This record gives sequence, C-alpha cells and structure tokens, in this order.
Amino acid sequence: MKIRRVVFNFHLYIGLAAGLFLVLSGLTGSMIVFREEIEALLHPELMEAAVNGERVPLQTVLNAVSQAYPDDTVFSVRMPRTPKQTYLLKMNEPHGLFVYADPYNGELLGAHRQEDTFIGWVALLHTELLIGERGKTILGVSALLLICMSITGFFLWWPPNGKGIGKFARGFKVGWSAPWKKVIFDLHRASGAYTIVFLMIIAFTGVSLVFNKTMVELTNFLTASVPRPVPPHSDPLGAAGMIPPLDDLLHQADSILSGPTTWINLPQTPRAPLVVRKKMPEEFHPNGRSFIYFDQYTGEVLRIENASAAPSGTRVYNLFYPLHIGVVGGTFTRILQVIIGFSPLVLFVTGYIMWRNRTKARAYKPGCFIN
Repeated sequence: MKIRRVVFNFHLYIGLAAGLFLVLSGLTGSMIVFREEIEALLHPELMEAAVNGERVPLQTVLNAVSQAYPDDTVFSVRMPRTPKQTYLLKMNEPHGLFVYADPYNGELLGAHRQEDTFIGWVALLHTELLIGERGKTILGVSALLLICMSITGFFLWWPPNGKGIGKFARGFKVGWSAPWKKVIFDLHRASGAYTIVFLMIIAFTGVSLVFNKTMVELTNFLTASVPRPVPPHSDPLGAAGMIPPLDDLLHQADSILSGPTTWINLPQTPRAPLVVRKKMPEEFHPNGRSFIYFDQYTGEVLRIENASAAPSGTRVYNLFYPLHIGVVGGTFTRILQVIIGFSPLVLFVTGYIMWRNRTKARAYKPGCFIN
C-alpha cells in the first residue's frame, strides 16, 4: 500500500503539472487531423483550381512567384496530389509565407502567413505553442510525462494484491446511478483504461518528433541498424555548368522512382542539394520518405533513397509520424484519433475534481481548522 501511495502521488502531481499542456495538445491535435480537408472547406479559392487541360511547367509558377515576391525565396513546393489541388509554395522557411498557384495556368491565387489562418494557427499551437523551439521542448517533455502518467495510471487501475479478476472488469465500467463523486472516479478510471494504449502511442511518437535525433539513434540501436547517411552536398565548383530545367529533373525523378512527387525542397545554401520527395505505394507516411538528391548546379543525381529499401531502423522510425497523426488505418483511425484527442481533457477534469474533493475532505476532518 505504501508503494501504491507513492505511485498515486507521482501520478497526481504529474497530472497537475502537465495536464493543461496535454489538454491543449490533445484538443489541437484533434482539430488538425483533417487539416487539409478543413482548409479546402474554409479557403477553396486558395486550395482548389478548376481542372483545365495540362498543367503548366513548374518553372513557370516559380518565375511568377519570384516576380511577385522579389524579396522572398522559395523554400519548398507542395505538388498537387489531386487534379483540383493547387501548388503550395513555402517562402523562406517551413512556417513562413504560404503562396498558392493554379497548376493549369500558373496564376497566383493568393498568399498568407501560416498563423494568419485559423487552422494554421492551431497547427502552430499544437507543434510549438506559438513560441518556436522552446514550445516544442515543453510539448516533448509533456509527452514524456504522459508516458509516465499512463504507466502509473495502469498500476493504480490494476486490482491490488491480485484480489480477483472480477475487479478487473469494473475498471471499464461507469456506475452512472452512483453518487456523483463515484461517477467522477469511475469516469476517470474507465477513460484511462480505454485510451491508455492510444495515448501511449501518441505520446511516444510525439516524443520521437520533438527529440528526433535521440529517437533515431535509439531506434537504430534497438534494431541494430546503420544510421541513415547525411544528405549529400552540391559542388559549388560546378556552378559554371548548365543545370537542366527543373521540370526535366522532375521527369528524371519519375523515371527513377515511380511514386508521385509530394514535395520539392529547393537549395537554400551554396552546398545544399535540390531534393525531390516521393511517396511510394507501400509507404504509410502521407508525404513519403523516399528522396532523390540532385546537384543544384549540374542536375547530377547525388543519391537515391527508396524508403522500402532503407535500413530497418529507418523504416521503423518512418512509421512514427503516420502513427502520430492516425493515417495508418485510413479514415477510421483518423476519426479515432480525433476522439482520443479529447481524452486528456476528460482525464484532467475528472482528476482535478477528485483531487479537489480529497483536499476539501482533509481540510474538514476533525481537528483540522482553516483560518
């Protein structure tokens, strides 16, 4: 019983310390599971274009963006994934200015900063609390604490001293006709029991996204895998050469890997490569984890990374993001992810009420006085 008391206090104070961050993370995570669909609904003038013949060369779009935004640099380009989807060009950095272009006539449809739209603001709140790297670290630590809470919660939920498996089933039930304090307790216990596996997955994968370098090393160690090589470099000595047009490089990338191109990362430094990102049919990652690196000066293929042929550690790590956002099982698991996102709110509110009830009960015990 002394061990249970220590575990109980540990579980309680972790919940009080990290609860609000976990509630915020859960609710915002639920909202961005269907981010693309919500954005298309709220901003169809930016997200959708009328299908009209063949797409114009991507270079035409890049030229139009350069003329319209001469003081900005294209960081990356999201390729259309459906006939109606537009080009998204991210300027300067991943969360900078977003510019949208019609893929059939090259016309620029509009632009905004990520935080200027509701769902973009929610996404930044979910990933970095609107304060950059410090926010990411806070959320990463909160996810670690959620793992601790899940483990201690399971320990407290399990019937003590092996007193019959019959009590095991009670942990999944809520006695709605019982006194309200018992209902709160049952609701807290049952909510944790039904969601613990999903919360552990979300927390673990969330930690892997924040502390990615450490998690990559750990995954490689556990799977006895060689690390993924660092990206290759372009050779500035080839700057005098004639680079093939960007659209020719995209055609070449299609002949190398058959999967659709999802993103293009344009070089931001003299030694950076041009990176074409692809999604192979067997990949769960919505953007794919297959890459073709081109020398930015000569167009030479520097490296090909096919996710299906990657070392086992890399393939395992590549699953973490799809698991985190719930796309592994399709629409069903995405809907489930939305529902699970509300569980931290239920657990925090019921846990807080239980804690307040216990605090008041102690304060009014005989011999205890409040000034």
